[in-house]
Amino acid sequence: MATCFPDAHLARSKSRAELILFRALADQLGPQYTIFHSIAWISRPHGKGPRDGEADIIIVHPSNGILVVEVKGGQITRDATKGSWTSTDAGGKSHIIKNPFEQAKTAKYALLEKLNESQTWQRLRIGRISLGHAAFFPDVGDAGRLSDPASPADLIGDQSDLSSLSEWTEKAFSYWSASNSGDLVAIRQNGLHAFIDIFARTATTRPLLSTRLLEEEEMRIELTDRQAGILDFLRRQRRVVIAGGAGTGKTLIAREKAVRLAREGMRVLLLCYNRGLADHLREQCAKIEGLDVASFHQVCDLWTRKVLAEHGTDYLAEAQRDYPGADLYNELMPIALSNAVDHSGAIYDAVIVDEAQDFADDFWLPVEMLLTDLEDGLLYVFLDENQDIYRRSASIPVLGEPLVLDRNCRNTAAIHDAAYLHYRGGPVQKSAIAGLPVEFIKAPTLELQARQIAQLVTRLTQLEGIPAHDIAVLLCTAVNRDTCEKLLSQCPLPNSIRLGRIEDYGPNGLTVDTVARFKGLERAVTIVWEFSDCDTERDRETFYVGLSRAKSMLYLCGTKETIAAKFELS
Repeated sequence: MATCFPDAHLARSKSRAELILFRALADQLGPQYTIFHSIAWISRPHGKGPRDGEADIIIVHPSNGILVVEVKGGQITRDATKGSWTSTDAGGKSHIIKNPFEQAKTAKYALLEKLNESQTWQRLRIGRISLGHAAFFPDVGDAGRLSDPASPADLIGDQSDLSSLSEWTEKAFSYWSASNSGDLVAIRQNGLHAFIDIFARTATTRPLLSTRLLEEEEMRIELTDRQAGILDFLRRQRRVVIAGGAGTGKTLIAREKAVRLAREGMRVLLLCYNRGLADHLREQCAKIEGLDVASFHQVCDLWTRKVLAEHGTDYLAEAQRDYPGADLYNELMPIALSNAVDHSGAIYDAVIVDEAQDFADDFWLPVEMLLTDLEDGLLYVFLDENQDIYRRSASIPVLGEPLVLDRNCRNTAAIHDAAYLHYRGGPVQKSAIAGLPVEFIKAPTLELQARQIAQLVTRLTQLEGIPAHDIAVLLCTAVNRDTCEKLLSQCPLPNSIRLGRIEDYGPNGLTVDTVARFKGLERAVTIVWEFSDCDTERDRETFYVGLSRAKSMLYLCGTKETIAAKFELS
């Protein structure tokens, strides 16, 4: 049986006649033959404009050459006086058709043009081959009557030939071999393989990773039923703590609640610990009137500077004088804020705190003082009890048990499994998005690791279509941050990519920063790096935070030994 493209018994066509001949050829010709049905192509002969080509049947033999066959069904009539051809179907209806021999000849020369422009074919340097054309009429028994000088009988097949197609094919090939002057060469198996590669190559495509990331983003639920229910619940509560693991939507709900309250006419403060997260949220809420967004220490600085400018009182300097040796950020700035608010008066109807697990005990008094109504002012506190990488033990001024978010809506299931190995807390349901597996980047030195990271970023941005600003390189410790940044900056990267830290985020900006500074933020792709000095138990929260920043793709970069010791991912 001949090799066929497509499979002869699975092929479909509007032409019943073509299928009759194609399947008969497939069954009767030997394995040395390869048959192509309904092949089309576009060529640009000699660099000119594109030209379409198509053939009903092409028969290829390594020794005999190539035969292009035009197939016509029904009763065929040729009117030599008019130069016209018609086909009459079983219902007696006549259709004007093109000259089948002219069609076959045109297809033959178009096929030769396509072969000659193909580099695959050119590399073989095959030379002049036997290339012929023929016509076949499977519904008639006397097609020989259609012959003329331009269409010899040896090149015409009809119903009587359907039972002896091997003989008919050999006859047609012999006609063209004998008719061609000069030496002809066989295409051989290499030529046959090249022909298949040009006209029937099996090709598998895969979607760009950027496409997959977009599809996963569409699948993420911005507000699950549980999250929407909590927003509704908050309408009837004045002080509530909402707890949840990484990716459960705490920041999303906090931001949404702040926006809703501001749009209801309230003066609202959305407060967090990390400046990077505060800057990100402020950008998202920039056009919301009545909503201020800041980190705790930005609020401290703003209020103390405001009082100093308006009233000449420097409460921070007073705190430093009154409490010599006290910590600036954990003690002195909260004291200065309390005094500044007491001096100027509270202005907020509602304060919403994200990342509350990182607030120290001394932060909460000035936070409460910011409310215009200490009894009835709205205070909503969002926290992750597992995250405590700053070693806080906050006494949050809210009574009652926290509401719990228990579904991960950010990370894929694969990333959830990796990050939640380092989680301690109540059960959190993983996402329904399976996602790609976590991958490892292994190299013996920081320099080689940086080089591999640069190669990965180049591949993701240039070949996979992922914007650089959707990628973050996060260092588990700040000890070697300058070294890592320098090594990465020395590696070849696309000219369009800019390296920067959180505050430099923007189009084509590749974020390179620490896990601690990146808390509360996320990227589609995260590369976690430089954890050689981290202990899986001591730095459990760092691993948990770092790994959970990735939404769709997570890479862990280190030495082979360090990765084996730190991460036992199933």
